[in-house]
Amino acid sequence: MKKIKPFPSAIVLAVAVTALSVQAQQQPSVEVYGLVGVSYTSKNNQGATNASLKELSTNSMSVSYLGFRGREDMGGGLNAVFRLESSLAPDNGAIGKPVAYFDRQAFVGVTSSQWGAITLGRQFHALTDRTIRSLDVYNLAPANAHVVPVSLYGVNRYASNDNRVNNSIKYRMDNPSGIQAGASYGIGEAAGSTTKGSSYSYDAAYVGPNYQVGMGKISFNGVNTVGTAGILPKHEVTAFGGSMTFGALTPYLAVYNSSLDSATTAGLKTQSNKAKAIGLAWKASSEVLIRTSYTKDDGTDLNNVAGRNGQKNTTVVSAEYALSKRTSINGIVARNALSAGYLLEPLYAAALGKNPAAASVQFYGVGINHSF
Repeated sequence: MKKIKPFPSAIVLAVAVTALSVQAQQQPSVEVYGLVGVSYTSKNNQGATNASLKELSTNSMSVSYLGFRGREDMGGGLNAVFRLESSLAPDNGAIGKPVAYFDRQAFVGVTSSQWGAITLGRQFHALTDRTIRSLDVYNLAPANAHVVPVSLYGVNRYASNDNRVNNSIKYRMDNPSGIQAGASYGIGEAAGSTTKGSSYSYDAAYVGPNYQVGMGKISFNGVNTVGTAGILPKHEVTAFGGSMTFGALTPYLAVYNSSLDSATTAGLKTQSNKAKAIGLAWKASSEVLIRTSYTKDDGTDLNNVAGRNGQKNTTVVSAEYALSKRTSINGIVARNALSAGYLLEPLYAAALGKNPAAASVQFYGVGINHSF
């Protein structure tokens, strides 16, 4: 039987298509993404005169941000990844923070479909990842109302209350279901010391068909030793909790325990905080999401002062209505109530912008978000 030889042009076309296919698979993808939102807000008991403060600010439900992320398929289930992310202030056009342009995240790493991911740079510690994913109904997102108290449990009190970690290495294994886990380490970069300014964290969770339960720990070392004995102060947080979905309802429950040594003086009491948080998300319809949370924080020896004890109660209620796939409007109401020793706590007074003598701050906000 006579063999039919393919036309040279057909051979060239086949080779070209194959080459383009291989090149397309190896071509890295870069995506620009983000969220822009603005809210009109009102807070009472502000400043020395207990005045009401009305502002146009970044949206109350989520900080505005601009990001760039990329992925390159290296074959064999391996991908090179990077992320650069900066906060935005749409009310005045500011971007980033004075200390860092990409203040939210800046990391590069490698992911494996079989072995997980390793990332290096500025990013969340492992416990903060777990709190966002499993423990907090608001995913630690609302910028103005819910910043206190839960998000302050994931910050480095020895580094200007930073809620990310610089110079860090993180490993994550996040299966779609079943066991998830992560571990992270922040290098202190102090001359002559591997412990000053360093930090570590870990988390673990089990994700079921309609529930997830998780736990973790984060530990920060001070940047300097204190006292003649050269004691290195520590700030440590442990957390445990989870959520379960029943139809349109998803309740959350979490417990946080924190201990904080004085950064400057030896021999002072260690501040202790025990917080219990409950939350509920109700997907009322395809367009409407209603959420609420309540957190009770019992503080002992606040500011490392013996006997300075107090309680802080935070209540948040919000509603979001989706106008489209990417655009939504929202409203939020929040109240932070403080008693006894918490009235003298300067960090929370500054975070809330309140008069130190005021026992509570009420917050109201309405706004619009657009994601891209």
